[in-house]
Amino acid sequence: MTPATEADWKLLTDLIEERFGLSFAGSRQEILEGRLRPRMEALRLDGIRAYYHYLRAHPSSEDEFRELTCRITNSETYFFRETAHFEAIVHSVVPEIAPMLRSRPLRILSAACSSGEEPYSLAIRLTDAGFELAGTRWQIDACDLNPNRIEQARAAVYEGLSFRACDEATRRRCFEEQGPTRFRVRERYRKSVRFFQANLAAPFSGVGWGHYDIVLCRNMLIYFGPEAFDRLISRLSELLCPGGYLFLGHAESLFDRSDDFDSIHFKDTMAYRRKSAIA
Repeated sequence: MTPATEADWKLLTDLIEERFGLSFAGSRQEILEGRLRPRMEALRLDGIRAYYHYLRAHPSSEDEFRELTCRITNSETYFFRETAHFEAIVHSVVPEIAPMLRSRPLRILSAACSSGEEPYSLAIRLTDAGFELAGTRWQIDACDLNPNRIEQARAAVYEGLSFRACDEATRRRCFEEQGPTRFRVRERYRKSVRFFQANLAAPFSGVGWGHYDIVLCRNMLIYFGPEAFDRLISRLSELLCPGGYLFLGHAESLFDRSDDFDSIHFKDTMAYRRKSAIA
């Protein structure tokens, strides 16, 4: 395989960032090379520049871009990750907006949901809080760039490290055994969650986006380049209802990045509330 020059890397990483928003600058190039090497060997390409030209001009380039999405996304997730966010939603956000939910469902978007642990965790917490019994309905939309992860999320079968923050009692109550080590989310929690594949770096169209009371976009923006970061925040702002809440990962911040939101602090965590009027 021909060693890649700095110019070769720039061509490919700029293309990936333009298409998907994901940055592979600096040390992340080694991660990218490790993920792409088997693919380049399978296509009998001699290096990074050849792979770049394949993506740019080959008749099967769109198929290869779909293959690429399965190799460049970070799939680290598990049930009840950063649980303080779920507690804030259940104990503060939903009670605050409850008067608006008498005639319509609570609408939530789980952006970059990976294999579905996040939206199912939220469905479990909302159900356990008794909102359904009180007459509150909800619809959770969940999307991810990686179509393989969406397929796994729809199947709703999990094992191993997906349960690292899930206690045994919750696992028994909320999941059905599918074998010695595999468990499926019960229907009562699955029924309110809708999954679809989407590229968050592309304009939001054609996939039935709604207007949301809550958006979770956690632990993805740390992989975005600065321009893609700002574009996505602007688009998420447009998807949120006035007064809607945006939850980011603990390493992500809108400080000096957006004027569309106010910082709101809860016990043990924080979120961003969309202003009633934005520029």
